[in-house]
Amino acid sequence: MSSTLRFILCLGLSACLGACGGTPEKSYRLSASPSAATGSSASGLSVVVGPVSLPSYIDRAEIVFASGPNEFQIPSDAVWLGSLQENINRTMTANLAGLLHSRNVRSSLVSGAKGRYRVALDIRQFHGVSGREAILDLSWRIQSGASGQAISRHSGSYHEPIVGDGYGPLVEAESRLLEQAARAVASSLSGR
Repeated sequence: MSSTLRFILCLGLSACLGACGGTPEKSYRLSASPSAATGSSASGLSVVVGPVSLPSYIDRAEIVFASGPNEFQIPSDAVWLGSLQENINRTMTANLAGLLHSRNVRSSLVSGAKGRYRVALDIRQFHGVSGREAILDLSWRIQSGASGQAISRHSGSYHEPIVGDGYGPLVEAESRLLEQAARAVASSLSGR
């Protein structure tokens, strides 16, 4: 093999290996609030959380944030651990269980989950605004667990500052948004 051909092959191999290296991917997960931890007094309220519907712009593996009034960024190196829908469902379920002081709050993702009430979530916005805040705009329906009939409808819009740089602080702010929403949902369930 000639030295010129060997050089070209080595150069091509180096380029391929360099392209494969790229930026390492980081996975993120929403978390329930420690302040919503289950207390000692049990209400016994039986609730199923879900389904959760998402707009297509955020229903993806990557974390989404707005970089301008009409511009969104979708970084390939920052992804959700599991689906965003599952993350929201799991986090809201844990927050509601703590806020309602009930061990009978279940996710609709669990096979055979039944409850006296069902809380269906319709997420309209859930993203960060670069360097500023995270936004959650949603509506929810409280339904009869047995018949599925709507009992009441509610909506809310929440904002949380992003404290720090990077995707970690954005996900922390989004987790705090879900706590705010869970408090509103718990309030709409109180007295039932």
